[in-house]
Amino acid sequence: MKVFYTALIVTSALFSACTFGSKPAANEASPSPAAKSTALADAPKNTAPPAEAGGGSTPSALGTAAARELCYETDTGDNVVLKSQTFAIEFEPYKGSCFVTAHNPEFDDPPMESEFAIYKGNKKVADFPNQFNGATFGCWVEGVAFQDLNDDKLIDVIVAGKCSAKSAAYNENTVYVNTGKGFTTNEDGNIRVSEFKTIKEIADFVRENKQIYFK
Repeated sequence: MKVFYTALIVTSALFSACTFGSKPAANEASPSPAAKSTALADAPKNTAPPAEAGGGSTPSALGTAAARELCYETDTGDNVVLKSQTFAIEFEPYKGSCFVTAHNPEFDDPPMESEFAIYKGNKKVADFPNQFNGATFGCWVEGVAFQDLNDDKLIDVIVAGKCSAKSAAYNENTVYVNTGKGFTTNEDGNIRVSEFKTIKEIADFVRENKQIYFK
């Protein structure tokens, strides 16, 4: 009887190892670096916008991931492109363009002395007035969203910004109205959204108070 139970235990152990073992056998060769590179190269390319792009943007307002990668190569002169706040855009009148945020390369964390504009290729095609509500030093972009805030079929732009101060950083949020020819903003409205911490809060306020921004 003892021999029978011993054989049963050994058989069960061998079955478990064959069925549930996840580690490769000791003599099983791991894929070579070249094989890994080939596998990555053959993998299907992601052409959808990155999930985080625009923090609440209308999906159709954004270009593909591949187009966004090209936006990173925009020549912004002495400044460097801030990839996390740079996007390929696909809305009128700037289809096939890039919303590019760039900053002073001397500042990385946070990326102070930031500025933003719309480029097509390496040519600036649109500026945004009164960036950071006129603050001229120590500001950076925390988030950007592209939404139609007044249902006129034109995509507007929300920029959540921050600026440095001696005590602590403070918000400088701005809302830009797409007129079909460029962008306008309203300083009084921007003051009202200055304490909001998320894109959603800003967008909700604008939709509930359209008369401030849309005349």
